[in-house]
Amino acid sequence: MESKPCNVVLLPNKPLADKAIEISETLHSDEALFTLKDGSFYPHISLYMLELRVDDYEKAQEVLQGISTAPLLQELTAIKYDQKMGFLDAEYAVTPALRDLQNLIVDALNPIRNGLREKDKLRMEQADGIKREYFEKYGYPNVKELFRPHVTLTRFNNENHFDTPKLPDASIFSGTFDRIGFFESGDNGTCVRLLSSYNLS
Repeated sequence: MESKPCNVVLLPNKPLADKAIEISETLHSDEALFTLKDGSFYPHISLYMLELRVDDYEKAQEVLQGISTAPLLQELTAIKYDQKMGFLDAEYAVTPALRDLQNLIVDALNPIRNGLREKDKLRMEQADGIKREYFEKYGYPNVKELFRPHVTLTRFNNENHFDTPKLPDASIFSGTFDRIGFFESGDNGTCVRLLSSYNLS
């Protein structure tokens, strides 16, 4: 049965998405592996990355539709830039509402996930402690206290690349996230195919 890597995300409102795309475009170079753009590499905060059978997409969509009717808009504060493994991220403070939303989604979708995403199988073997525990329990380590909400602006071939003169203060990425998005994932954690989206209250 066919399955694919998927990502359930928070989507920024249009002004914030446009800002992320604009900054991402300034980072475009031969070293950049992707540039954000509406319709192909969507700006987003990942809430749950998981492997799903294509036949279970409809079930996942029903779950997300139900969840989206309760949570409020997420007003988030960007606190800093971060770079790991070449990814350049604008990182956000975790709010109780954001943590609650992630927990709702993870708890609801975990029972229908189809094992591990292919790229996570090796990562789990190399993990230990609570990260290994979360891989085994949820198929995804960045939950609970390991949740690090961020919008990735690009990824560089050179993992040490960090061109600070091109970057405004991280606080410009503070703003409203008003939709849950359900995507098929591409390389480098990109959201490449929108399956559905749900407005938050």
